[in-house]
Amino acid sequence: MTSISTLGAIAALVVAIVLILRKVSPAYGMMAGALVGGLIGGADLLQTVSLMVSGAQGIVNAVLRILAAGVLAGVLIESGAANTIAETIVRKVGETRALLALAIATLCLTAVGVFIDVAVITVAPIALSIARNAGLSKSAILLAMVGGGKAGNVMSPNPNAIAASDAFHVP
Repeated sequence: MTSISTLGAIAALVVAIVLILRKVSPAYGMMAGALVGGLIGGADLLQTVSLMVSGAQGIVNAVLRILAAGVLAGVLIESGAANTIAETIVRKVGETRALLALAIATLCLTAVGVFIDVAVITVAPIALSIARNAGLSKSAILLAMVGGGKAGNVMSPNPNAIAASDAFHVP
């Protein structure tokens, strides 16, 4: 297995950040950073490209989940469904319990195995509409969604819950 030095990793970060700040597409900036970092870090060109490809293969599933959630969020916003759902939630539970409803919605998604980033992106259009209708801040709705998502993570057998149970020696 090829290993990259700390200097190479730092160089990769610096190159990627500088390029992104100069308005280069983040995908290209990160690819250029990884290439430079691999070469500075002690790998030859073939090893660097091989590391980049294997690393990209490892994140494809996460990217696809987030992309699918983004598409769903876009459809909810464009169709007006998010607004309708938000108005119904505020009407049924009231403005004072709207944050609780958001937390429970995200909790339900993460409790059945949906990753928290996907759950938040999915619930976000509805949450933003609720915030608009109920006069809530974006910080409040974000905290409600993240809190609900983390509560769902604790309940479900996902990697976070398994790691926590291992750390505390709980079967």
